[in-house]
Amino acid sequence: MLTRVVFYLSFILVLAFSSAVFSDAPVNPPAPKAGHGAIPDDLAQPSAEQPFAPSYITTDTGKKLEPGDWTDPQVCAGCHPRQFKGWQGSMHSISFKDPVFQALWAIGDKETNGATKNHCGGCHSPIGTATQSIEFDPKMGKHGGFTTGSVAAQGVSCDVCHTISGSNINKTATLEHGNASFIMSPGKIKRATLRDAKSPFHETAYSAMHSRSEFCGNCHNIFHPVNNFPIERTYDEWKYSIYAQNDIQCQDCHMVPVEVAIKVADTLTRPKEMKDLGLEGFAGMGGPQRDLVHDHAFVGGNAVIAKEMGVAGADLHYEEAVKRLKSVASLGISLKSGEGTLRRLKVKVTNERAGHHLPTSLTEVRQVWIEVVVTDEKDRELFRSGSLNQQNELPEDTVIFNAHAVDKDGHHTSEPWEIVRFTDVNTIPPRGYKFGKYAFNVHEDSGTLKVSAKLHYRSFAQSLADTLLGKDKLKVPSIEMQSLEKTFAPADLDVARVEDSLH
Repeated sequence: MLTRVVFYLSFILVLAFSSAVFSDAPVNPPAPKAGHGAIPDDLAQPSAEQPFAPSYITTDTGKKLEPGDWTDPQVCAGCHPRQFKGWQGSMHSISFKDPVFQALWAIGDKETNGATKNHCGGCHSPIGTATQSIEFDPKMGKHGGFTTGSVAAQGVSCDVCHTISGSNINKTATLEHGNASFIMSPGKIKRATLRDAKSPFHETAYSAMHSRSEFCGNCHNIFHPVNNFPIERTYDEWKYSIYAQNDIQCQDCHMVPVEVAIKVADTLTRPKEMKDLGLEGFAGMGGPQRDLVHDHAFVGGNAVIAKEMGVAGADLHYEEAVKRLKSVASLGISLKSGEGTLRRLKVKVTNERAGHHLPTSLTEVRQVWIEVVVTDEKDRELFRSGSLNQQNELPEDTVIFNAHAVDKDGHHTSEPWEIVRFTDVNTIPPRGYKFGKYAFNVHEDSGTLKVSAKLHYRSFAQSLADTLLGKDKLKVPSIEMQSLEKTFAPADLDVARVEDSLH
C-alpha cells in the first residue's frame, strides 16, 4: 500500500523521532523563485537556536555531526534481538525509504524551493538531517527522490530514539511539542526507562521522558512552519482524551501486542499494572529477567507499505496492523420509517480503542468510510453507498471520516505545505462516535429489509497514488475494519416511527 497516506502514516506515525544540529548549516537560503512554491519571507532561517530550521532539532553540543556518531541497528541487534525484530520492517525503519513519502517530499522540495527538506527530513531521517547528508536525486521515481548514508537511510532507528536527551518545546512557535522538537545527544550514553540498566557495550542513563507521550509528541504533532496551522495533531488528540486523563501513554498501546492494547483501552490500565501478559523476558542479553519488555514495532494503521516494498519482517507488521484496525471501532444500525415508502437509516461508528482520533495523522488524505447496502426480502437492492467503483475510487456521496483541507485561495489541497485551514473535520475522537445518515425509498411490496454496513480503511485515495507513483503502479488496497448486518421487519419500523413521534 504505497500511497500518500502511507507517506503520511510515515510523515506522521514515524514522526515521533527526528534529527539534530549542524553548526555549518547555511545562514542564508537560496533566493525564492516566483510562484506559489517560493519560500515565504517569514520562514524560519537557520540560527543558533534553530540550526535545522524549520525543524526544531538541536544537539547538546551544537557541533558538526557525522553519521558515524550513531550506531547501526544491526549492532544493536546483537544484544537486543527482540527489540530489533520489532523495529525491522516497521514504518519507523522505512521512514526515509518509503516511496510514497519520497514522492511527496520531492514534490514539496520543488514547489517550496527546498523549504521542506529539513522540515520533512527532520523526522524521517534524523541522522541525515543532523549531518546534512541528504541529497536530491532527480532520477529516482516519478518525481525524483532523496538519498543519504546507510545509517541515516534507516530512518528512525534504535540510536535515534535512545540518544534523544530532551525537548525543545519552549523554543517552538506554538510553545507545543512538534516539528521535531527534540535534543539529540549521540554518543556512548543510551537513554531508556530502566533505572538499573547496565551494558558492557555502552553507558546507560534513565530517562523518564521515554515513557511519556510527550516523547512521541515531539514528532507526532506537526504544524505549518509559516502559518502555524496544526496539520497533524495525534499527540494533542491524545492529550485531551480520556486516556491521558487516566495516565495511559502512547507507549502503553503501541509498544505491546494488539491483544494487550485492547485490554489497556478497555480497562484504562497500564500494562505495567497488569499481570500474566506473557511479555516478560530480557531487555538486553545478559541482563536480568524483566516482567515487561516492550515491543518496538510501534504498529498503527499503516498496514501495507512495508509489505509492498518486500522489507524483511514486514509481514508481521502487516498482520498486527490489520488486527489493530479490526479491533478499534464498532458499528451500530438503526432504521426508521418516513413518509410513504421513505426509510431513514443511521449507521453509528464508535471509536472504541484508539487513544487519538479515528483516523489520525494527515487526516486530509486518510480514508475511513462506511459502505452500506440495503436489500429487501426479494433480494432487490434498494440502496448502496460507499462502494468503490471500477477506478478504485469512492463515490462523492460516501460518508468519510477525515478532514477537508484548503490552501490560501480556498482550493482543496492534499499537499501539507499548502494547507491554511480545514473547512470540515469529521474525525471521531477517543471514545466518541459519529453517524452516517441516509434516506432511501422501498418498493410498495417490500417487506423485511436487510442492512449491511461495513467500515473500511485505507491510507489514501487511488488518485493520490497515481499522482505520486504513476498510474497503474499501485492499486491501493483497503482493509475492512468492521461489518454488521441487521434485518428489520415492517412492524419494527412502524414501532420506531411511533416512538419518534413521542419525542
